[in-house]
Amino acid sequence: MAQSQEKKQDGDTDSHSSRKLYRQGSHGSSLHIGDGAIIPLGSVNGSVGAIATSGSKTNISIRSRTSSGKSIRSRTATRAEYHDDLKKELKQGFTPHLLLLSFIIMIGNSFIFGYNIGVLNQPVELIRQFYNTTYTNRQSPEMTNGNEATIALNSSSPFYTEVRPGIDEYTITFLWSLTTTLFVIGGMIGAYVAGYLADRVGRKKACLINCIPCFVGAIISTVSVSANSPELLMLGRFITGLNCGVATQLAPMYLLEISPYNLKGAFGTANQLFITIGIFVSSIWGLREILGTQSSWPYLLLLNCVPSFVCLVVLPFLPDSPRYLMLSRKDRDGAEKALKFIRQQSDVAADMEEMETELSDNSGGQKKTEDADESYTMMRLLRTKDLRMPLFVAIFLQVIQQLSGINAIFFYSTGIYKNAGVPEYAIQYAVIVTNAINVIMTIVAVPIMDKAGRRPLLLYPMIVMVFILALITVALSLQAKLAWMSYISIGCVIAYVICFAIGLGPIPMMITAELFRQGPRPRAMSLAGLANWFFTAVVAISFELIQALTKEYTFIIFLVLMIGFTAFVFFKVPETRNKTFEEIASVFQPGGEIEVEEVVEFPIYTGADQMDEETDFSVGANARLMADYDQPNGNLAGKAAEDVSVKVVDEEKRALKSSTENV
Repeated sequence: MAQSQEKKQDGDTDSHSSRKLYRQGSHGSSLHIGDGAIIPLGSVNGSVGAIATSGSKTNISIRSRTSSGKSIRSRTATRAEYHDDLKKELKQGFTPHLLLLSFIIMIGNSFIFGYNIGVLNQPVELIRQFYNTTYTNRQSPEMTNGNEATIALNSSSPFYTEVRPGIDEYTITFLWSLTTTLFVIGGMIGAYVAGYLADRVGRKKACLINCIPCFVGAIISTVSVSANSPELLMLGRFITGLNCGVATQLAPMYLLEISPYNLKGAFGTANQLFITIGIFVSSIWGLREILGTQSSWPYLLLLNCVPSFVCLVVLPFLPDSPRYLMLSRKDRDGAEKALKFIRQQSDVAADMEEMETELSDNSGGQKKTEDADESYTMMRLLRTKDLRMPLFVAIFLQVIQQLSGINAIFFYSTGIYKNAGVPEYAIQYAVIVTNAINVIMTIVAVPIMDKAGRRPLLLYPMIVMVFILALITVALSLQAKLAWMSYISIGCVIAYVICFAIGLGPIPMMITAELFRQGPRPRAMSLAGLANWFFTAVVAISFELIQALTKEYTFIIFLVLMIGFTAFVFFKVPETRNKTFEEIASVFQPGGEIEVEEVVEFPIYTGADQMDEETDFSVGANARLMADYDQPNGNLAGKAAEDVSVKVVDEEKRALKSSTENV
């Protein structure tokens, strides 16, 4: 059983307190790692064996190993090898407490982000009308109501309105674009400060603090109509963007730090699932039959407060990230308490040992030097050579996600549905169906993420997306001549959404959180999040211009990009499935090596009354056991001291023979 304990050494003149990691391994072996101390192993017939350690190296001193029934030897192991051997003890299943904490994290962050992505899509014409009416009235005060600024397209329906040129169409388009751009700018700022906030106050408090801009933004946006102030709506969307920017980084960071290594894929995908659920729910509430009306659409923005309120009420009673408490705050007791709550078991020694190993790393993560408590600054992150490649991979995956063409697909979907003969009033339901497919396929991705792996679920859907982009380009160019091509286009939209939901939707932010050790993770996620939001703005601002120039051949641009992106993923993105943070980080930044000491215990009969055929067989079995164990058949066995077993068995035989003769 794994255990980790603080032990003060006798005779240590500087009263240095050290950590001893002890783990029972296969074949009855046990593993000791000391850090900056002399750790007694115990008395062996009056002789003492000890581990002398300094920094990340552990030197073994053995003065006797005869007549003990033990073989003691040492070797050097990387931290990745050590964690791989430890994983059978780290493997965990779902627990109610883990699910509860994850749900609160996702409902208070991921869901709100998704909801705000889609909340203004349905009432967009109503908002444009609100801008037109307000600014027209400001220019012509005698217009006490907005009737002069709008006309009904259909006298039998109050839902369809058209902007009359009280102010020109270009100005209204500019104001609407400014509203969406301010939301994205707020997201960029929020994503950038998320890492600092998470390091400064912790993941839990950062989530609670992030509720403030959610409430403020929702209230300001809602009162903008009654105040006849489009400026308030723009300000409210900017503040809401701050909330969403922080949420996009906090949620995956928090989730993956509380998840067992074998469930990180499931919880990382669940983060994307709640984003898609948020988009879906916003499209439902935005229906003209519910809140998508001229008088009710502001309340769509007020609904932001509901999930944020749930998070604000429940999260204070739940623990912070154990990894943050242990590795950033050095609060070992707090980390152990949090783990026991999340895992719902009293023995969390394996998890503690895994974090202890990362904490003692001398060349990666947080150094055990004078600057051990110094958090990673952005400049330190950028200047660390070993972190440049994982940082590049993390950022480029965000770029791939935004330049994959998914936004173009959603933009074109309305026109595609129209050309396929879907009535104008029914298009909103077609959009809901598309969002529902996104949710369903993300649900499918949750259980397979930790089985199939990240790379296959990125590569194979991306390859299919390349062919879909080619097919939809052909369909759009021919649908004027062949009406049935419109149905091909609809099929392409649905297939593209499915591929995105399985791969490029959930994986980029998940891998970003997985690639780094505790120290650089928050700042790395901030930079990756900033890149994601920046390219969201680039696509939003430039797409209409590109579409006007290229028309139905717009998707050729994304086709070329996706071919290059697929090659990048194939050559540069590592597989992170079922690996600890240390194993993944070691791909780019190997940690300091650990010299481990192994004790192989085996039964020895020493009494004269036991010297019979069975005893001889036992001694032979001991010899075979030791010979087998000394072969390089395990991560911790290796090639260290291959002749130890033979010497020990010979010595044990001589001891037994001598004991028998004396009797």
